[in-house]
Amino acid sequence: MSTRNLVRRILGPYRISHHPLCDHYKDHVYRFRGNKICRGCVMQYSGMIFSFFIITIGTFFQWWKGLTEIQVGLVLYAMILPTLLTAFLIENRIIKDVARFLLGASFSLAFIQFVFTPDWLIKLWILINLIPGYIYLNKRRAKKNDEVCNQCEERINIPLCSGYQIFADREKIFMAQAVKGGIHDPFALSPDQLEE
Repeated sequence: MSTRNLVRRILGPYRISHHPLCDHYKDHVYRFRGNKICRGCVMQYSGMIFSFFIITIGTFFQWWKGLTEIQVGLVLYAMILPTLLTAFLIENRIIKDVARFLLGASFSLAFIQFVFTPDWLIKLWILINLIPGYIYLNKRRAKKNDEVCNQCEERINIPLCSGYQIFADREKIFMAQAVKGGIHDPFALSPDQLEE
């Protein structure tokens, strides 16, 4: 296994499950082959892929031929609206999943419109609306996660609490092996070797 692939494998959970892996976040993750992966990311990436596929097929068959730039923009806002509602008003997890799927779909639509529109004002409008909105929602989400962690009995141990321990263990193994110059796959090690 190459070093690059190994790094991806070790640190991958940061990308696919950036929440602590504890019971406080059990409704934030799906379980897949023994791994916990972020529900929001799964739904968002699924929406992006699905939307990109549908837009590509629809363009080939000219489904969108009659749509104006303004109509596409209205569709974008309609797809983003559920995310805003779930950020401020709705706590239902299934509705949040649908909202995140639509948010991902809106990213693909915005990207395609940004790339292919000849109108620079529309390009600017997309940038002004989407980037600050996305940054704000991410900060709001991080603040909510902090609130959960701050109420936890293990908060004084963060980031070495039980929810983050697996990440810390993997980093320790990786760094120790990198210093020694021989990087091996920590997933192939026995539990006794992991504790060393």
